[in-house]
Amino acid sequence: MENKPSNTQIHGYTMIKHFLHTCAFLLFVFFSTLALGQEKYNTSSKKAIKYFEEAVKNYKYKYYEQAFEMANSAIQEDEQFIDPYLLRAHMNLALGQSDKARGDFLKAIEINPDHDPRTYYNLALAESDMLLVNEALLHVKKYQSYDLSSRQKLKAQKLDTLLTFRLELINNPVPFEPINLGQRVNGAYTEHSPSLRADEQVLYFTRRYPAKRRGPGSTASDEDLFYSELQPDGTWGVAKDLGDAINTHYREGASCVSPDGKYLFFTSCDRPEGLGSCDLYIAFRQGDKWVKPKNIGSNVNSRFWESQPTFSSDGRTLIFVSNRAGKGKQDIWMTRIGNDSQWTKPVNLSINTSGSDQSPFIHPDGKTLYFASDEHLGMGRHDLFVTTILDEEGNCSAPINLGYPINSPEDDVSLMVSANGELAYYASGMEGGFGEWDLYKFELPEKVRPVQVTYSKGLVYDRDTKAPLGARFELIDLETQKTVVESYADKITGEFLVSIPVERDYALNVSAKGYLFYSENFSLKEQTEHDAYAFDVPMVPIQKGERVVLKNIFFETNKYALKPASRAELDKLVSFLTQNESVTIEIGGHTDNVGSKDYNQNLSEKRAQSVYDYLVEKGIPSSRLAYKGYNFEEPIATNNTDEGRAQNRRTEFKIISNE
Repeated sequence: MENKPSNTQIHGYTMIKHFLHTCAFLLFVFFSTLALGQEKYNTSSKKAIKYFEEAVKNYKYKYYEQAFEMANSAIQEDEQFIDPYLLRAHMNLALGQSDKARGDFLKAIEINPDHDPRTYYNLALAESDMLLVNEALLHVKKYQSYDLSSRQKLKAQKLDTLLTFRLELINNPVPFEPINLGQRVNGAYTEHSPSLRADEQVLYFTRRYPAKRRGPGSTASDEDLFYSELQPDGTWGVAKDLGDAINTHYREGASCVSPDGKYLFFTSCDRPEGLGSCDLYIAFRQGDKWVKPKNIGSNVNSRFWESQPTFSSDGRTLIFVSNRAGKGKQDIWMTRIGNDSQWTKPVNLSINTSGSDQSPFIHPDGKTLYFASDEHLGMGRHDLFVTTILDEEGNCSAPINLGYPINSPEDDVSLMVSANGELAYYASGMEGGFGEWDLYKFELPEKVRPVQVTYSKGLVYDRDTKAPLGARFELIDLETQKTVVESYADKITGEFLVSIPVERDYALNVSAKGYLFYSENFSLKEQTEHDAYAFDVPMVPIQKGERVVLKNIFFETNKYALKPASRAELDKLVSFLTQNESVTIEIGGHTDNVGSKDYNQNLSEKRAQSVYDYLVEKGIPSSRLAYKGYNFEEPIATNNTDEGRAQNRRTEFKIISNE
């Protein structure tokens, strides 16, 4: 087997694939140096020359039907006249009729193999589009055998590199069995931009169809947002309009739902309050309705075009596409929302090229980004790629092509990947669908899968009244101390959904005004791929005598120095005390019954003091704090098992007063 190009090589060969389609759309560059009335035609038929020159004139004025008609007439007058074959071939190549273009290029070569070396280059372009890569390589090498200018040599080498890369993909195909999502989702027109909630129970997408609101006889298209719910049998239900709060008489385009299902980012165009041709908007979900859609503002939107949003599970990071000044025609940008609820200045991702980079999807793992590009080495007009976001400055790893036949000679765009990383969903115009473009799913090859993500879902409620609460969630990586997810429970239902990358240890904190914060920790290092956490969170009102076990305070065995992993929980306690200045607490240390009472008394007291000292150091007045060691006198579980003893070794705080 030949060596595959490295990721760095793939990333470095920018502009190679762009040459392919630039040449196709330049339309008949061959004739740019052709002077009408020249005498060096390979025909003596004045009638054929007249028809051909009329064809060129019509082509220049974009009268393509007449240009084809005149070229055909020229060929009828003299079947050995090369130039009308070449004109017809270039027009067909530009129109995507590569097979017809190839036939005419071959005919021109048959008449005179050395008429114009560029014919071999253009023939290779047509054959590349048809995936006749071996033939295309032969013809580009034939082109390289001529005496070429330095610019022509460079073009030929770039095409040679692209064809070699395509041949490698074709010779090493990846598994690919796309399944149509069905007629209850896909209609007679176009569906695109799929987006899934983390639990994969609700699918959102965009539908494009002839404008229904723009007057009789209008040929303009309209776009609205729809959703479909997963049925018990694993199929998708009948697609439903998102409603008037989102879909207006303006055009609503590509959208994404946040992994927790609480936010909908979407594109809308030509609205009076818009800053550019198309802007990004955000709506919030309350109960079963989307409410308060609004323009996300000038920190993100510009006087240009913004669209194709994707939102990370961290609750902070928005990635989108814009044609503002950047590296290329369309670039992928990243912004983050701060604690002040303001979006940062967008940064241009390092994977952008001078071409069109679009259709980003950030996986719920928070770092794996899928996107489409027409310039990184690939199979067709736009190929699908995967990269890893390395930092907040927009640096990314070298893109990896998803492979053939996932990527085809056509446009392959609009891909998203399930939380567990196994399934991909995308839009395609492949034959056999119900409309122009349909939504499909397929199993994603192992080598381009993201970090597996699971989720937790449940209900937040008042412990005493059972009323649902719209509490705030924070999921913190205990090793890095970074907040990986921020979210809110639904204000009406109390329901929450949190995406969680596996193979890590986490602290979960839940807080709501007027309540003690809820603390939990769990490890996903041994997580099996289909497990998900489901639990309820009873929130305890702030009142004298209530206690909270600080489940994310950690000490070494038989020691009282705080481990670094405790910092996130301690800072949460600092925040709670800062926001509730009337609250006074006692910090209690507790042990199991292993060892003497005196030993455990001393250990429990010193552990409680370590927390006390941290709080004082962070600015909490000592007058609002007390600490006490309880040794093993107040167990909350049996001391006869390892699990019970682990529960008894705990740090907690108790409300002394709230006045």
